[in-house]
Amino acid sequence: MRNTQPIVPQLLGFRNTLYAILSLRSDEPIIMLQPLDLPTVLLLHKLSFFVAALCFLYVRSQSRESVGLGFLAIGFFLVSMASTLVSLGKIFTDFTNLFSLAGNFAGLVGYSIFWIGMCRISSQKRRRREWFILLLPVLVCASLVVTGLYVVTEARTAASQTASAILLFAAAYTVFSDRIVERLPVRKTLAATIAFAAFLSALVVIGTLLPKIAFIAPRNAFFVSIVCHFAIAVFVLALVKERAEEGLKRLADLDILTGVPNRRSFSVRLPTVLRQGDAIVMIDIDHFKRINDGFGHLAGDEVLVRVARELSIRIRPNDSFARFGGEEFILFLPATGEGEASILAESIRQFVSSIKHTIDEQKVVATLSMGLAVCEEKNTTPHALMKMADMALYASKAAGRDRLTVYRPDDFADAPGISSNMRHAG
Repeated sequence: MRNTQPIVPQLLGFRNTLYAILSLRSDEPIIMLQPLDLPTVLLLHKLSFFVAALCFLYVRSQSRESVGLGFLAIGFFLVSMASTLVSLGKIFTDFTNLFSLAGNFAGLVGYSIFWIGMCRISSQKRRRREWFILLLPVLVCASLVVTGLYVVTEARTAASQTASAILLFAAAYTVFSDRIVERLPVRKTLAATIAFAAFLSALVVIGTLLPKIAFIAPRNAFFVSIVCHFAIAVFVLALVKERAEEGLKRLADLDILTGVPNRRSFSVRLPTVLRQGDAIVMIDIDHFKRINDGFGHLAGDEVLVRVARELSIRIRPNDSFARFGGEEFILFLPATGEGEASILAESIRQFVSSIKHTIDEQKVVATLSMGLAVCEEKNTTPHALMKMADMALYASKAAGRDRLTVYRPDDFADAPGISSNMRHAG
């Protein structure tokens, strides 16, 4: 058997040579990670607020219609200023407690304004009662002064971080709850990020008051929150972007003049194949050309807008309604049946036709003609049913207008060309 003993000194010599090259002692690990000291972490923490505030200002400059971005920027600027005031207290040692208390107050005001901004950017509404939240910084700092705890660093830190956690959790809840009104995908992510930032503030409180049971040091919690601040800024930017895209999409689906859905969006919402009982109603304003010629196109537009508004508010939640073109509108009534569809369409027609429009101090009545077609067979396409409703509409116009006609195959068997003959009758 070969003797392996001489190999061991060779390996040890190679290891010692390698350590010498790396300028390390043989009893030290090759790689050592030095943790960041607390002043460095606090500096990065302050800079994260400052950079996030700049991001909010940039987004606001690009999208001024978004309410709340300015408040988010002001809030983060104040929080950034808070740590600066605390740092000044270490320079001017005679006023350490005063600067520290001022820093806590600025930070809490910043988080309060951040909450206001998040509420406004989430709902896009301004509410005066939101300003009552600024009482929170006053109450917290007043309590510290009255109890004399403002001179205790741990007490100041715990009080400010507790209030910050409450405000952040409230902001996260607001963003998440508003998803019911505005279903944007980024809302959940933004709310989760703000909630995590609030959780980190709570960990700072635990680490400050109960360091023996805390599973993360306050310094590390501050360090992780740096990423949260950048993430909040990114997701706010995504929220503004998604809202703008959603607004453009809604504009593309609406008729510019009347504000009701247009023909394209109506066609998209229709099912590919209709079921028995589905109904389509074609609607036309009678003698609309006379209104335009007699009173001008602006007056005609006013009548068109009023009729569209009255029609849209009288349909059921599951119905679809749109301006089909010119003075024509279309209504889709799913799973309704001829009887119910006729009653609904006739009640709408009678109400809208009874409205007296005031034009140049004159009362003008714009009656409606309607054509109703109900799906009686399986596998009927929307185009086929729309053609039937169109024929029924122009049968109403041929019969004297201001009426509803229901399409029945037997009634139109001998008059297939009625639609084309009456289309330009007005």
